[in-house]
Amino acid sequence: MLTGTLLMLLASNLILWNNVASVPMHASLTGYDYMSLHDLLDHAIILSHNVSDLTAEMHRIFLEDVLYKPGRWFPESYLTACHTSTLTISVSKEGAQRMPGVFLVKEMISMLGAWKYPLYNIATELSYMEEAPNEIISRVKNIEERNKVLIDALKGILNKIQPGSPENEIYPMWNGLASLQSPDEDVRYFTLFNLLLCLVKDTHC
Repeated sequence: MLTGTLLMLLASNLILWNNVASVPMHASLTGYDYMSLHDLLDHAIILSHNVSDLTAEMHRIFLEDVLYKPGRWFPESYLTACHTSTLTISVSKEGAQRMPGVFLVKEMISMLGAWKYPLYNIATELSYMEEAPNEIISRVKNIEERNKVLIDALKGILNKIQPGSPENEIYPMWNGLASLQSPDEDVRYFTLFNLLLCLVKDTHC
């Protein structure tokens, strides 16, 4: 299941929630203190679509301008599992509709949090690659920043629907840094190829 789709399901579930109008306005994070739950959901959905669009653009640029140079090609059958694949966010749409809103928000925070470290390292390694155009580097940095903002917005939503809920800062671990920094060029490019496909899957709306 994908972040954008889950946000739409969450919004739907909360709109149908009988007590949604009486949810207390608790302070969350700076900037979100006085936003209504409805406005926060709208804000998060817009951010999610922005991240999805930027990721699709970055992936296209990577395929066209970086990866598919003469003699460099990786079949998708070589792909390894995404580091976020252990999250239960991968349940069906019907299953997600039956899940409590709090659980969905926590799952989305976990999934997006799992991308903090990889996004930082994608931006760093691309900046070292002579073949990487500036437009792909600027997009990944933009995605990294928007991902942080989206996490904060989701934490604001969580604080409104379950005030005082403990935050889970334990995210699925990405252990591909050694491959991303490998002296073997093909290994580096394949690792990026794999990571970007995973990011597309996790951010697609």
